[in-house]
Amino acid sequence: MKRRINILTVVALGAIVFDWAAANWIVWSSYDNVATLLREPERLRGQQVRLEVHELSPKARALAAVELFSRADSPAFRLAINYDHHPFELVSGAETHITAAKTKTHFAGAACDLTESRRALAEVADALPKLSLWKRLLAGLWYQPYVVVWDAQGERCWDVHFYGGRVAVACSDGLPREVLYKRWLVTFRREPLADAALASGPTGTPRPAARVEASEMDKSLSAALRILTLQLVEVPRESDAFRREGNGSLEIKNGQRVLRLRGKPHEIGVQHGRLLAPNVKRLCDRVIYGIGFYYSIEKGEWFLDAAAKLVERQRPFIAPEYFEEIRGVADGAGLPLATVQAANIFPEFFHCSGVAVFGKATRGGTLLHARVLDYMTEVGLQDEAVTMAIDREGARRFVNVGYAGFIGSVTGMNERKVAIGEMGGRGEGKWDGTPMALLLRGALENCDTLEEALDYMRRRPRTCEYYYVVSDGKSRTARGVAATPEKFEVVVPGEAVPLLPERVEDAVLLSAGHRYKELVKRVRDLHGRIGVGEMQRIIARGVAMKENLHDAIFEPAALALWIANASRHRPACDERFVKHTWDGLFPPR
Repeated sequence: MKRRINILTVVALGAIVFDWAAANWIVWSSYDNVATLLREPERLRGQQVRLEVHELSPKARALAAVELFSRADSPAFRLAINYDHHPFELVSGAETHITAAKTKTHFAGAACDLTESRRALAEVADALPKLSLWKRLLAGLWYQPYVVVWDAQGERCWDVHFYGGRVAVACSDGLPREVLYKRWLVTFRREPLADAALASGPTGTPRPAARVEASEMDKSLSAALRILTLQLVEVPRESDAFRREGNGSLEIKNGQRVLRLRGKPHEIGVQHGRLLAPNVKRLCDRVIYGIGFYYSIEKGEWFLDAAAKLVERQRPFIAPEYFEEIRGVADGAGLPLATVQAANIFPEFFHCSGVAVFGKATRGGTLLHARVLDYMTEVGLQDEAVTMAIDREGARRFVNVGYAGFIGSVTGMNERKVAIGEMGGRGEGKWDGTPMALLLRGALENCDTLEEALDYMRRRPRTCEYYYVVSDGKSRTARGVAATPEKFEVVVPGEAVPLLPERVEDAVLLSAGHRYKELVKRVRDLHGRIGVGEMQRIIARGVAMKENLHDAIFEPAALALWIANASRHRPACDERFVKHTWDGLFPPR
């Protein structure tokens, strides 16, 4: 009897181990099959495929749906995508079409094999986490999978349950049909295409098409795919390096880039473009073709065409030396001038915060000025972050907390101890003026005092609606500014105005909604003892948003600043602040 029990125990344990091993093999084989399918999408020819993503809690909702109709007798296909209730279609055949029923958008171009988009799909596969055998075994031990047989809508599947969820893998092709993990559900269905006409052209009756180069559509789709891929990889950390280009240089240390530029406008543009050529190209692709693709679908006008019109519309308001510098960046990076111009004129809509404290608010009366930039971390701008020390001939030197290829300034300080940061508002379409980022750069390059900077910004035609904090380390004070094309209102320290109703002595505080209330609370709690460390706590989450792209803390009197950039999944305020001094940024010649 005892022997029988022992045998049954061994058999049961063996069955459990076998089931565990089989479940692991099924899951990881399915994972590898998905990667192969992304690299070889032609495997789906002659198929009708549907992928759906659902969020199950706190309230069940469909986040995205993708449906593919692919002909077996040709490369023609129709791809319908609905993301967050924004549907659009891509049709590839005798011509290439992109349509969006909601905005009645219709773009058409010549036939295109979508080479760049296919390459981007393969990059998605390459970006999937590559787990060694040992890591896969450890994951199996942690998630404790087991397998049963199950029918999913009449299709025989291996149904693997694991800690926190389950995955159903089709016995026929080894691809997942359902993946449930915590509050997420992904479903995948495929079957032979019954009606080849489904893949022949756009559905519905879209309005007459705007003609677009097919290669531009391909670049846009590939840029959108690459932006999605970013969520699978960390921000690349470059090795320490030092390179020169003419009078300019690029220093990379501990993952931080410092770009030093010196010379005439075109010269510093060439230095910028050559030293950061791959970064400039990536940023332009993400802005022009990634963000721009969303703009094209929403507005019904191809973004590059709209950007070219905006460049000409704003040309009378932009100093010629800035166009010369942009031309230099394009020449140095080997990119079309129109591309770099569009990336620099792209309207900025940031949702940010700014704070300047001094006098009784700080330890020793030191002026501290913090700028919080909250903007689109999901598109990977932080990958191309760079601190620029710019010494343009005939202008004041200034430090610019910016991004490769972008010559304007949204966060900066000049050698005369004047610092400026910006916060976006509304006013889209009011673009007959100097773009905000070039207006701020002009103030930094041309002004010696707080009053001069305010006057410079007041006297020039402006765009949209923006708010600013401007500080001066010489006078140890600051001002807030609310500006539209029609109005220019200055807020003095401690003043209460309708949008900023709280009075705080020796402080200028700009934010919005609950973030403004939290900012006021934190400054009041630390009033009288604020230093750089306390300022970092003041601008932490609650004031900074989850899309916190970069933070900068200026101490203008000492010409010092502390900078933090976002990582892939952590806001800038949660990253390490790196200190820069003026002598370090502009070493003696």
